[in-house]
Amino acid sequence: MVAVFYTPQLVSGTVQFDGVDVHYSSQRYFSDAIHAGRLPFWTPYLFAGFPFLADLQVAAWYPLNWPFFLAGIGPTSMSGELLLHGLIACSGAYALALRQIGPNRPAAVATAIFYGLSGYFAAHAQHVGMVETAAWLPWLLLLLDHVGERLSRRRLALAGLLGAALALPGHFQVALYAFSGAAVWAMLDALIRRTPGAARRRAIGLLTLAGGGALLSAVMILPAIELVGHSLRSQLDVTAVDIGYFHVGALITLVQPDYYGLLSGNYRGPGDSTQHYFYAGIVLLPLALLGLRQPPVRRTALLLALPFLWYALGPAGGLYRLVVLLPGFRSVELPMHGWFLPALGLALLGGAGFGSLQARLKRQWLATLLLLVMFGDVLVFNELRNPLAYARASFDALYGAPLRSLQVQLDAARPPVERLSGAPLAAVGYRNHPLQSRVETTYGYNPLELAAYAEYAAAAESNPRLIDGLAATHRLVVSSAGEVTIQSNTAALPLAYFAQHLASVPDLASARTSLSTLDPAEQTVVVGPLPSGVQVNMSLPASATVLQRGEDNLTLHYRAASSSVLRVAIAAYPGWHAAVNEVDLPTLTVDQAFLGVVVPAGEGDLRLWYTPTYFWLGATISVLALAATCAAVAWTGRR
Repeated sequence: MVAVFYTPQLVSGTVQFDGVDVHYSSQRYFSDAIHAGRLPFWTPYLFAGFPFLADLQVAAWYPLNWPFFLAGIGPTSMSGELLLHGLIACSGAYALALRQIGPNRPAAVATAIFYGLSGYFAAHAQHVGMVETAAWLPWLLLLLDHVGERLSRRRLALAGLLGAALALPGHFQVALYAFSGAAVWAMLDALIRRTPGAARRRAIGLLTLAGGGALLSAVMILPAIELVGHSLRSQLDVTAVDIGYFHVGALITLVQPDYYGLLSGNYRGPGDSTQHYFYAGIVLLPLALLGLRQPPVRRTALLLALPFLWYALGPAGGLYRLVVLLPGFRSVELPMHGWFLPALGLALLGGAGFGSLQARLKRQWLATLLLLVMFGDVLVFNELRNPLAYARASFDALYGAPLRSLQVQLDAARPPVERLSGAPLAAVGYRNHPLQSRVETTYGYNPLELAAYAEYAAAAESNPRLIDGLAATHRLVVSSAGEVTIQSNTAALPLAYFAQHLASVPDLASARTSLSTLDPAEQTVVVGPLPSGVQVNMSLPASATVLQRGEDNLTLHYRAASSSVLRVAIAAYPGWHAAVNEVDLPTLTVDQAFLGVVVPAGEGDLRLWYTPTYFWLGATISVLALAATCAAVAWTGRR
């Protein structure tokens, strides 16, 4: 059923929106890099430089992505990942139903259809990381249920591995919702059932899940924490975002999938259409009502759904204001991304109701027929008719022509294009196209864009002189008809040059204020005290020439009569180093967003390179945690 469900997308379409803008572009860039024998810690192609591998959305260390990486990421790879995780979601719901409902395979199949092929997975098909994380929820509940009965090293080891499976797809919000929702269910269910020791055992399981998962995922988590701290996400105040909350009227989509006009192409519902489409089959609701008669399933469904929906009501519901005070919740928005929790509860109720109906049928083949009708229902409405499920055209038809046209212009440009500037969300085919076009740009699409750089780019809209400081030799111009052309920018400042005049400001806030009047050609602003001995006013000759320009390194030949500050139009970020003749040089932040290097008087070759701050520490922790997990499983097996 899962294979049939995703066949139309694999054969006649492709993922779209964020599925291409974010997931395809980054995964293909990573795959191409490992095929070339390197790890792409830094990319020069977005935002004048970006710590690529620190971005958790790349999902570079998620094991189930590696077969796709090794095979080479292509237009259908994202659809293949969706199919694989549709199977994980369905098989998990099937297994959980066998435990919750009883050994009734048709009822378990119904549960699988209601969850893994539901509107949540269809509407979020573009959000590959969300699908990959939400697919593991049934397995999480199943494991915690087993742990509540008996603790063992093997089960705790599996808890750690499952925690990593939630974290490594790279969607923090859905992982947080999955863990929190499962934790609320596990503890309240144990207290209600009053099974001796169950709450304690489940609490140990949850701590192992969180701790073991974090240790196994440290290779991703530690660099991501550093990036988030420097990104726009660190400035997010979710209480000020009035979108993505639960609307009771959206429940009508459980029985009328086109209630908001999504399928007919005239959406008129609240906010983002991906957050308010719940359809999982016309028989789900009546069967779920029938399934309410089974206390264990009813308890699980209510404990999964009610706390989440109360939270998802937003500030008006009250609970939201308390939850956002907890670690992690203040940095996530759009609460309805967690609908997969109620969706699983409804699926279990629907499966239980199917089992009750099946018991009353005198002819069992009617149950099989009903399953096929249910599958056909979700196939039509959640895949074939749902415009969010996939684009109804090939990747080449959607993106190929504009990318080829851009490449022709890049090849023909004289002088050659060294860096391309454009609108903050410029797109040629798709937004993060520079990762495949292999052209340095000043724009990109990522919620983890470096905050200081984003503020510089925003200030450039009212102070055009800042655009020259981006060192973009050409500009990307998009006409009202959508035609893309490349124009030379003769006013662009060099990638690296010595400041004509140095000015010092005490902090980033002051540097941000100075951007409104700053002319990078005349002045360079240093955050913090000026280095001792440097030339403040450039009265003596100095020059810098680019000798070599790599993706995460740069070699310059410089000449300066006195100690000076060299401004380099690469986004400032921890991990950049500078050296002349193997002697390390101090680096600093200039013009709020860029890299500055204090070079000594004289002449020489200056080498700049990027080394991630926390990657190798995280990788060491992950390897040791994996070895300990494997040892625990092997030791238990020998016993």
